[in-house]
Amino acid sequence: MSRGEGADMVSSYLGVEREEIDMTFAETNRVHLKHSTLQTLYTTNQTSAERAIAENKPAHVVRLYRERSVRAFMLHLVCCTIFSNKSSYYADVVYLQYFQDLSCVHEWNWGAAALVHLQHYLDHGSAVSTTQMAGYMSFLQAPRYTANMPLNSKVVPGQGHKDAAGYRSSLDNIQTYDCVFSPYDAHRQVRPLINACWFSGWLRCGKLKAKHLPERVLRQFQHVQGIPRNPSMSATPGMNLCEIDHVFTEELELRMIDEEMRGRPVTSPWDTEPGYMSWFYRVSHPVMRPVQAPESSPRPPNLEVLIEAAEARNDPNLMQVCRSVKVEVERAVRDGEAVEGTPIHGTLQRILNLLNPILAYRRIKRGRGTRYHTRG
Repeated sequence: MSRGEGADMVSSYLGVEREEIDMTFAETNRVHLKHSTLQTLYTTNQTSAERAIAENKPAHVVRLYRERSVRAFMLHLVCCTIFSNKSSYYADVVYLQYFQDLSCVHEWNWGAAALVHLQHYLDHGSAVSTTQMAGYMSFLQAPRYTANMPLNSKVVPGQGHKDAAGYRSSLDNIQTYDCVFSPYDAHRQVRPLINACWFSGWLRCGKLKAKHLPERVLRQFQHVQGIPRNPSMSATPGMNLCEIDHVFTEELELRMIDEEMRGRPVTSPWDTEPGYMSWFYRVSHPVMRPVQAPESSPRPPNLEVLIEAAEARNDPNLMQVCRSVKVEVERAVRDGEAVEGTPIHGTLQRILNLLNPILAYRRIKRGRGTRYHTRG
């Protein structure tokens, strides 16, 4: 939005003089309004509306002041939440266009807008050079939690925790049962799951666009996660904004993830289809830069992958092989197939000496109840 367009909008819908608008834009060096300016506009127009009522002014005058006050409040609200940026003191005027007609505010797709902006900032946040994060970080805003609030408002981060090694150690030690794979189940009576959540394709807000691919997070919907289809099958590369609008408005039902693609319900929350973990380790980046951990992790971080790979190769059970060799060697010695004192008898005895400690250690380890936690 140009400064001229922004100034026209602020003047028309918030009642600010052009000279004052130009000064504000010059101070912020963009088409922005300071949060303090919006707070002043809210209070001033509220006071003007109350004065107009006291002076028996016409209803359209009272409504004019009230609508200006509401627009200032709503612009401040969305720019501090779903459209928040790295600044802590200004709001982008471009979002004022969504409040031109206050009777239509509820018709905008605010949920999709929040997802698009959050993914936009996540893309930036994944870059090594990025040191700050913007977007709808509602889990960092933690007032006293009540049942009608978003579930992630419960989470309160501590202050001063900047030691990456500690966080990485905690992540390395997470077990599957430590994770909440479907965090919104207990919240459905407050926010029911709507069918549009199964839409798979592009979302957009303004000039920003982002992929929405529920088939990649099926466990959030209590379905077993399988290897998802290629993202280009859902969100065609290179689609322009007009094409995205057409798909969402005209082909919404056709782009839903159907019952067959959703798959079967989970038994354990972390359930995946065979081969999924190996696929995930192949296409993703699950290994972090190594740091010195205070203690060893309770299991290899890629244990599921190792198990799946072994099953795919149909690897033999090494412990069973050792037991079979031991039984056969003991039988040969017992039946006199190797006479004591001969070289072959000495070789068989050395084999037994090598196998016995291994099998004894295995029995002790199992007796202590050591086990690895894996999927299901």
